[in-house]
Amino acid sequence: MFKRPSSRRRTQPQEVMVNLVPMMDALVTMIAFLMYTMAFMSLTMIESPLPIVSSSENEQQLKERPLQLTITIKPGEVLIWSPFELVPSVSVPHKGEQPDLPKIHETLLGIKQKFPRENKVILVPNDTTPYDTIIGLMDAIRLLEKTDPPMSAVNPETGVDEQVKTLFSDVVFGNLLGSGESS
Repeated sequence: MFKRPSSRRRTQPQEVMVNLVPMMDALVTMIAFLMYTMAFMSLTMIESPLPIVSSSENEQQLKERPLQLTITIKPGEVLIWSPFELVPSVSVPHKGEQPDLPKIHETLLGIKQKFPRENKVILVPNDTTPYDTIIGLMDAIRLLEKTDPPMSAVNPETGVDEQVKTLFSDVVFGNLLGSGESS
């Protein structure tokens, strides 16, 4: 006697309907949650140019001995110096835990009066410098206050004296990859 053939071979494949409603509900809820949390995030950007590696223009500037004003944040002090010694090195001790921003601003104001066309400054924070300290220092470096004496500089293109509106507006970070002390 023969065995009865399997019923699996005779039946047609049936389509399985996947219920996507729970997946869509979860996706809509997730999108709403992400949009809700993004409303509380605020992003702030401070433009700062990256250091330039090398170019013929830089080589020409180095022949002229540029100011290259550098501000190094160290534990307990802020050092203001120039590698070509065009300005004397100044060490400004911290007031408590924070840099003495009025003293730093006053020192930079004296340097700006000697070099009115200079706009660049190199900021070299150390690893442990808090973000708020860097931002406060950048504000003291870049902005002229209403109580500061007016300064003017000759525009090289027009030859006319123009009022200086900022202190050192181009802040370049000096140790993007470094982690230790700088001179």
